Amino acid sequence: MWLECPLLQWKLLLMQILVKIAVNCEAVNYKISALVAIKAALHDKSNVLGDWKASSGGAGGPCHWSLVFCSDDGHVNGLEMVHQNLSGALSPAIGKLRRLQFLLLQHNDISGPIPETLGRLKLLQRLDLAFNQFTGTIPGTLGHPRDIFFVRLSHNNLSGSIPDSLATSQSVYLLDLSYNNLSGPVPNFIVKNVYFAGNPLLHNLSREGQSCSYVVQEPVDIPSAKEEPVVITEHPSTHNKNGLSGTARLVSLYIAAALLIAFLIAGIIAVVWQWRSRHQIFADLDGLQIRLGHLKQFTIKEIQEATNNFDRNNILGQGGFGVVYKGRLRDGTIVAVKRMKDCGSVCGDNQFHTEVEVISLIVHRNLLRLIGFCVTDSERLLIYPFISNGTVSSKLQEYICGDPTLDWSRRRRIALGTARGLVYLHEQCDPKIIHRDIKASNVLLDECLEAVVADFGLAKLLDHGESHAVTAVRGTLGRIPPEYLMTGQTSEKTDVYGFGFLLIELITGRKTMELHEDEYQEGGILDWAKELLEENKLSSFVDSRLRDSYAIAELEEMVQIALLCTVYSPDHRPSMSEIVRMLEESDGSAAEKWEALKNVNRSKPSTPEFMLSPPVNFGPDEYDSIQLEAVELSGPR
Repeated sequence: MWLECPLLQWKLLLMQILVKIAVNCEAVNYKISALVAIKAALHDKSNVLGDWKASSGGAGGPCHWSLVFCSDDGHVNGLEMVHQNLSGALSPAIGKLRRLQFLLLQHNDISGPIPETLGRLKLLQRLDLAFNQFTGTIPGTLGHPRDIFFVRLSHNNLSGSIPDSLATSQSVYLLDLSYNNLSGPVPNFIVKNVYFAGNPLLHNLSREGQSCSYVVQEPVDIPSAKEEPVVITEHPSTHNKNGLSGTARLVSLYIAAALLIAFLIAGIIAVVWQWRSRHQIFADLDGLQIRLGHLKQFTIKEIQEATNNFDRNNILGQGGFGVVYKGRLRDGTIVAVKRMKDCGSVCGDNQFHTEVEVISLIVHRNLLRLIGFCVTDSERLLIYPFISNGTVSSKLQEYICGDPTLDWSRRRRIALGTARGLVYLHEQCDPKIIHRDIKASNVLLDECLEAVVADFGLAKLLDHGESHAVTAVRGTLGRIPPEYLMTGQTSEKTDVYGFGFLLIELITGRKTMELHEDEYQEGGILDWAKELLEENKLSSFVDSRLRDSYAIAELEEMVQIALLCTVYSPDHRPSMSEIVRMLEESDGSAAEKWEALKNVNRSKPSTPEFMLSPPVNFGPDEYDSIQLEAVELSGPR
């Protein structure tokens, strides 16, 4: 009855609110204290962790700090501090970030022991400490996290023996311990992909100086379904006495035994199927078998429910490789479901495998992550987070109160975010990844209008020792660099070339790259941009909807970078890391580099005969882009 008093009700509600605030503050405080402790143990020569301060937690906690990644519910789920010139030690406070899923510290100068507290991180999936100066032994706790599947500790100064916990881990599928000072016997590994090169004191290596790969052991033996026959004995006198009733009992016992055996076989089949679904090898990529236990494998029924049986009203976009639907999972999560076309064809299946393999192994704020997949005899489905603001190409056409949604500063930030994502693919992934179809319709925008590179269906993997690969020509015609179109050679410079056209799209705001007759008659859009740059007339090149709301120096720099990206020879194009520095620093290096290269021949040589007809690798949708109109291929929209 006392609850009927309004004053008491308000007091109770206020107490509940205060308790929630206290709990949230405590959660934020522990994250901040852990990250501040991690920073204190490191030597940050470049001040990349400058905003890691207890006083700068703010309402959202540390989720807006540099190099910190958070889940949708505000928990810190990743630290990515690659190539950041860090030294010092890794603090044991890392173990307090219980929701951490990836820790990427490769290519720094961090020393000291690897903290035992890493074993507390039960959700950890990727651990990369390669190319540092870590010393001491490998913690036995590293094999304890349930979800860990990628462990790379190569090129450090680790010593001692290999812990048995790593050897017996059921979840690790790749373990790289090469180039350390490890010693002792090599344990019997469950892991298939284990690398030991550069540890001369280890015993039982297969060949001196070579990495060993161990065959995955078979699962625990399942009891045999073969049972001894059931023997029923009856006294003859009893049988004669009971007649048919004894026979009936005998038959019923045999039937019961048969049913028992049938149920046992069914149970064994169910166990085997469940084990195989959890440990399924999704694909074999150049000898590296990819397991996708860290991704969710959806049933077709779940996806049909989420998309209302692929209702046309839920279509977000479609292109040459598939249709993308908006869906809502049973837990309320909004997703984008990519339904692949041509599931029965080799091309369609390769596209699906490539996208799953590539996206499942990359973690970067400017690259689209994969939630899960669904495979049936007739369907290939990829499930992504729903990116609320669509593509850059669509957003370039939107207005807010009469002004373009993407102002000049946002366009530059999109260019920089895309470039950072490509640097990660080219320089920080092993093997490196060539996207092969960079354009505005394949770059998404999140809720903060930050760039998220999507659509990895055409991606190509290259070892870091390889300069290029020869492969079938794929992509958007008009954005394909000349060396790839004519010889099939693709490399990082393929993406650089596509990035140049992305800059042109951001600068001009055009739906297509095709020029009108009254604009320029002496060449394409790149030739026009070069002429306007030389004549200081870029105001007629930039998107007129911006109404002079841009910095002319930044405009000139972006045009120079775009022209550098699209020079004829791939050797003359800058790397993506150089492009990031140009965009970040705006120190005149782009102008200097352009001045040195602007007179280099940009024109193509005479057109080979095979280019006079549509390339056989292009479908009708892609060949329509001969008019230099961007083709909307697959990918969440």
